[in-house]
Amino acid sequence: MLEIIWVLTICYLCLFILSLRIKDNSIVDIFWGTWFVIVAFMLFFWKYIINIYEIIFIILFSIWWLRLTYYIWKRKLKSHQEDPRYAKWRKSWKYFKTRSFFQIYILQGLLLLIISTPIFIIFSATVWKNIYTYSWIFIMIIWILYETIADYQVKEYIKNAQKAWHIFTGGLYQYSRHPNYLWESIFWLWVWIISLQISILWLIGFLIITGLLLFVSGIPLKEERYKTKKNWQEYSQNTPKFIPNYFK
Repeated sequence: MLEIIWVLTICYLCLFILSLRIKDNSIVDIFWGTWFVIVAFMLFFWKYIINIYEIIFIILFSIWWLRLTYYIWKRKLKSHQEDPRYAKWRKSWKYFKTRSFFQIYILQGLLLLIISTPIFIIFSATVWKNIYTYSWIFIMIIWILYETIADYQVKEYIKNAQKAWHIFTGGLYQYSRHPNYLWESIFWLWVWIISLQISILWLIGFLIITGLLLFVSGIPLKEERYKTKKNWQEYSQNTPKFIPNYFK
């Protein structure tokens, strides 16, 4: 545990120094998923005996990381500038460097440790049950299909430049305004469910990640951008924000 904290501290410190050099704090978001994978792989390779369930877990967890990192990198390369949220803080914060180090990097590191606690539990478990593995594989297959279909539907929609002022409201998005965030939450719910074999306590990790998506860095930022779209008002009134309504 202590070694992982040291590794993460060094990683965040290097990232902070890089952000000062390029004047862009939003790079912290790009590496959000990477730190979780580093934690998982460190725990994985420290084990003397590795079972098939842990191998399956690490493979599926890596798929989650690749998808998330690709999405954030793609968005970052497209914008070529600091995220508006971080840019606003850069202008308004007094003692910006000190405050950003603690409020962005240190805070994110602490949240990461709390959220990743089920991963520690999973790799410390002496007994795995088939039901956990089968359920995890099933959820991951549904997650991959759901995320891939949702991304593809949006990509096909925005190919038409005439639709730039409208939000895509078809496909999976007719049931929920944010299907990808919904399944991100479900992903972490199942990580916690797997860790239930040891402790129920770390439900807090799932609650934190879902709270961030719902109220802080996920949905609120995305919907702020949506407000300029012509069909936003009607769409937001008739479509659930998070939990899908398949009986519309």
